[in-house]
Amino acid sequence: MKFQELESALEELVQQLSDAELLHPDKLYSPDFLDQINQSKYLITLHDVQYYRPIGINDAMKHFYGFEKNWLTGMDYFYYLQTIHTSTYHTLLNSLTFFRKDKPNYLNLEYKLLHHSKQFKLVWGSSKTIIRSEKGKPLFAITIAIEGKGAESTSKAGMILQLTTREKEIAKLLIEGLNKNEIAERLFISAATVQTHCKSIYKKLEINRISELISLGDTYSFAEADADMMDIDLSQLDPNGLRLGMD
Repeated sequence: MKFQELESALEELVQQLSDAELLHPDKLYSPDFLDQINQSKYLITLHDVQYYRPIGINDAMKHFYGFEKNWLTGMDYFYYLQTIHTSTYHTLLNSLTFFRKDKPNYLNLEYKLLHHSKQFKLVWGSSKTIIRSEKGKPLFAITIAIEGKGAESTSKAGMILQLTTREKEIAKLLIEGLNKNEIAERLFISAATVQTHCKSIYKKLEINRISELISLGDTYSFAEADADMMDIDLSQLDPNGLRLGMD
């Protein structure tokens, strides 16, 4: 239900921006654009997905972080690495995959962000491309988020993390359309072994049908989220070193 609320709020915001003729690259830094997103009660971030960097945040998000400014001039992808808890780094890879492959609909994720209290808070966010290039490629996206309440998340993204390397490999092949015998031949293992892995995958992801697995593949990445995929040693980053109020 939480993501349905966020998706509805995101659609409403995008429509408002469209009606105000603000969905253009030249209008993103305008006072009018900022005024529109500041009217929302949600935590909002504007992203440059072509270069994977943040552009700006609304007042609600600014207060959450304890930042001094709405526009995040000079920040790059380190912003994401330093504001998110290491246990949810996998959501960064999911985000990269979503926009680079230009997947349809919404990117719905659960992650932990560094609050101004220096504590990490659980956040639920829904993102969508709002501006495309002349060739139709995603250029800018917006995220609407809310602070999570209650117990620790048991999201599908977290469940995917529980899969073994072999299970992720088989899940990816299933999503690509291979049957169990074809997977067995591809991986040089028996069909019975593939069947055992499939049962484990379905159990861990709490699904019953291949269509559900394919649907997960449209939103989440089943790739191994290692540091090399981001060309950076994630273990060397200290989220507490984030500079607040940066120009």
